[in-house]
Amino acid sequence: MVGISVVVPVFNRADVLRVTLEHLCRQDYPHDSFEVVVADDGSAEPVAQVVDEFTGRLAVRYVRQPNRGRAAACNLGARHARHEVLLILDSDIWAGPDTLAAHAGHHAAGDRVGVATLSQYHPSTRVNPFMEVKGLFPDLTRRQPQDLSPLHAIMQCFSVRARDLWAVGGFDEGFRTYGWEDFELAWRLRASGVRLRLEPRPRVWHYHVETLESARAKQRQAGAGAVYFWKKHGSPWGLGFFLEVHPLLLPLKWLVYRTSLFAPALRRLCRVAEARLELARGRQRRFWLLVAHECYVELLWHAYYEGVWEALRSGRHGPGAGED
Repeated sequence: MVGISVVVPVFNRADVLRVTLEHLCRQDYPHDSFEVVVADDGSAEPVAQVVDEFTGRLAVRYVRQPNRGRAAACNLGARHARHEVLLILDSDIWAGPDTLAAHAGHHAAGDRVGVATLSQYHPSTRVNPFMEVKGLFPDLTRRQPQDLSPLHAIMQCFSVRARDLWAVGGFDEGFRTYGWEDFELAWRLRASGVRLRLEPRPRVWHYHVETLESARAKQRQAGAGAVYFWKKHGSPWGLGFFLEVHPLLLPLKWLVYRTSLFAPALRRLCRVAEARLELARGRQRRFWLLVAHECYVELLWHAYYEGVWEALRSGRHGPGAGED
């Protein structure tokens, strides 16, 4: 039986963590073959007390650090893990009962693999127009299940052998804020010979409620992180185009997202769409959802490029760049 250490990085949101741990209690996997390491990234909420509630139900341990970001919290949890396989599970990811068993199947033969399971937003998160449109369109990204691109390897629910993680140095703790630390790790894992796979069978829910403004704050961080990611790996043109930070793209991006040509009009249209959604029904509601969706997408890109240009101007691309 494959031993698994579930590493749960957490920053506040103690009530959501409680549900995450409850789902781990329900795993169809021998409880003596896995442990849970909750890595607290300097939470102000009573995370330790929530973990204590599960003593006796799970082999669970709590470790803590000052607030240094998700990448550092993942490394902290991984350093305290006792089993050969690590499953990185975000604190707002509610794993279906077959999740551990499905991931263990990929590691049973001892292959050098990294395995990702994608999540869906939980239906109960659709509490505002922004969250409602998140589920409006299906994810049409083409992914190769047996040869997953590192730029598709979302690590909300991701397993890898500890020795493979540490062979590439773990997560890069230069990513202090939101975005790209998982793809950048996957990039290094693939380069080291680890084959990336997609495991689609478990149903994994993501419980995280956002607003447009909270999502825009994260996108600003992601823009700065993209510049760091690209420059760290020698500014390859393919990665630069994927991250949309290549110099050939920037004049157009500046015109669209960094001048006042479009953003003010989009904000006005977004407010109109949100107001109409309060009363609209049927086809009319779907129309205004589509309008809101397009406005949200463009306003998020606008925030992303705020982060890109701030990073390019400041030159802060190393550890500690950005805000915690």
